[in-house]
Amino acid sequence: MRSLITSSVLAMLMAIVPSSASAQTPRTDSAAVGADIGVFLPRADFLKSGLEIDAFYEYYVSPRTSIRLGGGWMNPKSETEDDDSMRYFRVGGDLVYNWERGSIHPFAGAGLGVYFLQQKDNGDNFGDQETKLGAALFGGAEFFTSNTVAFKAEAKYHIVSNADGFNPDGLSLTIGIKKYF
Repeated sequence: MRSLITSSVLAMLMAIVPSSASAQTPRTDSAAVGADIGVFLPRADFLKSGLEIDAFYEYYVSPRTSIRLGGGWMNPKSETEDDDSMRYFRVGGDLVYNWERGSIHPFAGAGLGVYFLQQKDNGDNFGDQETKLGAALFGGAEFFTSNTVAFKAEAKYHIVSNADGFNPDGLSLTIGIKKYF
């Protein structure tokens, strides 16, 4: 897992450097789609890090402000047994603000979502699925490689209502790609 993330970050940096002169400025009524992959670091003591995959659609209400709708899947493993896990699935909406700095656009945002939590035992569902309201606070940067494509890095903290006696909060660190249209 660590080598996958390291090689992905290096590939992203190598792709950014040659084309840092071109930059996209988001426009009012423009949109983008994207996907991220990374690691989810849960706060609960009995869980250890796991894979996270996200996909989203982003609509720009102004050149600096956008609304992001999307979903994310997180799968941290149990600290006690390798075959147990807690699957998270988030469906949410976020408000994002970005700053233009040439080919690098830092951004920050916050949002609300519904989190579907399911314990897994040897790959099978265990117990009842719980649905919880949660919030997310995040920030990162986009690195434009052309006028319509950007690589992005993001850190997001998930704040989720307690579920069945444990705190499902956690930090996700992702990298991804975003296509403007």
